[in-house]
Formats: sequence, structure tokens, C-alpha cells
Amino acid sequence: MAVTDVGERAPLGKPTGSVRAYLAMGIVGSFAATHAAAAAWLLQLGRIEAAIGLLGALALEAGTVTGFYFGSRGGRANTGSA
Repeated sequence: MAVTDVGERAPLGKPTGSVRAYLAMGIVGSFAATHAAAAAWLLQLGRIEAAIGLLGALALEAGTVTGFYFGSRGGRANTGSA
């Protein structure tokens, strides 16, 4: 069921309108914007290795934020089944 009623949870991978979902998307979006701008600046200066490293850091940070988001959703889903 793609659409949930009030009080039901959306399946993992489909963020609902929660503050946590918007916060996670905002954090990843701001990381992407700042890291892409800094990588473009480094490429303009000719520092290719530094730009690639910065984009690698972006991937690591985005993975961490989404891991915390989905990890907290999974933890909440498993607490009621004791």
C-alpha cells in the first residue's frame, strides 16, 4: 500500500511528512550544495585529487545521515514487537 492513513507508517524508502525526513533531506541537500561548490572551486584551481576526496567525503556524510534516518525508523518499528 503506497498511501498510508493517518497513524500508519510508510514503508522504508518512502519518507513521510515527518520533521525527521525533512531534516535528513535538508542536511544531505546542504552537504551536496557546499561540497559540489567547493569541488568545482578546487577543480578550477587544478587540484583534482582534493576535489575527488571532497566528493568522497560527501558520499560518506550522505550515507551517514541516511543511515541514521533509516536506522531510527527501523528501531521504532521493532520496539512494539516484544
